[in-house]
Amino acid sequence: MEQNTPKFRLRLNLFDGIVLLIVLAVGAVVLWTALKPQAPAANATPQSTSTVRYTVRFQRMPEGTSQLVEPGDQLTDSVKNFAIGTVVSAQAVPVETQVLDHVHRRNVLSSQEGFEDVIAVVEAPCSANGESITVGGGYILRVGATAYIKGEGYMVSGPIIAMEVEGEQ
Repeated sequence: MEQNTPKFRLRLNLFDGIVLLIVLAVGAVVLWTALKPQAPAANATPQSTSTVRYTVRFQRMPEGTSQLVEPGDQLTDSVKNFAIGTVVSAQAVPVETQVLDHVHRRNVLSSQEGFEDVIAVVEAPCSANGESITVGGGYILRVGATAYIKGEGYMVSGPIIAMEVEGEQ
């Protein structure tokens, strides 16, 4: 007696063929991206590490809570949790806002009762290229930008009002 062993035949319908082609294409793309050499950036500027001192105005803190901001506090960005420096000094100042004077038709500065601003000087190691200053591995500092900051026992926001880069290494 002879044993009947059928020959292997691959029968694919149209749907199986399309799925097989997609899987092969995805595999080829993954293999190509894994094996291709890294090209050096043509317009990259060299990074330099140094220290930055910047001043932030914490706005509209309830009166008396400025005591929470002390030199030595570690600050982090409350949005993406980047470490953004250490408080060097903090000073409470009265809140001044612009109010419309209806009689003389102009804006005048007026103090707000019950609130105070804190002007904090923060120091952090940074990496600087020709275009931006980055602290904490990814937080980009810009004068005039609003920073959302948390410290030990407080969360505040306010603009960065001054910045000074010290000693490049």
